[in-house]
Amino acid sequence: MSKETTKLPDLREKLILSVDLDDTAVAYDLIDKLAPHVKYYKIGLQLITKDGPRMVMTLKRKGLKIFYDAKFYDIPQTVYNAAYEATRLGVNMMNVHASGGPDMIARAKDGIEACAAKLQTEKPKLLAVTVLTSMESKDLKKVLDVDMSVKDMVLRLATMAKKAGADGVVCSPQEIKMIKKELGNDFLVVTPGIRMDKGKKHDQKRVMNPREAIEAGADYIVAGRPILEAPDKMAAIEAIMKQIKEGCGK
Repeated sequence: MSKETTKLPDLREKLILSVDLDDTAVAYDLIDKLAPHVKYYKIGLQLITKDGPRMVMTLKRKGLKIFYDAKFYDIPQTVYNAAYEATRLGVNMMNVHASGGPDMIARAKDGIEACAAKLQTEKPKLLAVTVLTSMESKDLKKVLDVDMSVKDMVLRLATMAKKAGADGVVCSPQEIKMIKKELGNDFLVVTPGIRMDKGKKHDQKRVMNPREAIEAGADYIVAGRPILEAPDKMAAIEAIMKQIKEGCGK
């Protein structure tokens, strides 16, 4: 009798490639080339606006996973409707702004569950965006007149989002350990702000490299420009995957 084997997680799924491109033809060509090596893709606001549903269908036909980064933020019923439709598209993960409040988050969850039950499909994960990685504590004071550190605000929003039914959060790498410690390892953390060279932050302010983020407890890291702007994209992916494996102790 053969021994039962446990399927090991595919570490390639820990890397989510952000397809932030303004040319859909270039995006489709890139996905064709990288599909054997990258299994998870983030479709952001630009491509959602230009070609969202067709992009999702294309990725699904290739057997790839989709993070639908629409950051829904509206009255609860409107967000329910949007989450329902995103679930019907067949995405694997979607997000809302945590600052929309617990009722909005709960209705997003309701929309996901209602659609998944009707279609008999797997429920996509619902993430709440905490504080954008382009912001620092001084920005909270300037924009929101909130006298609170970014870390305190992230934890407040994440705690509220978990109680409202979110499966996890989007936060910067600098808040990963705190989220995992306070809200548990089962609460997902998806982190952008990934840079191989910390000197090249672009418009991100709270960054880490892939190994540091994985060691801190990130479930997924989102990378765009470190791959898209690399002269050799496969070399960039291999470098990131090497750090992911190191962060996992592989």
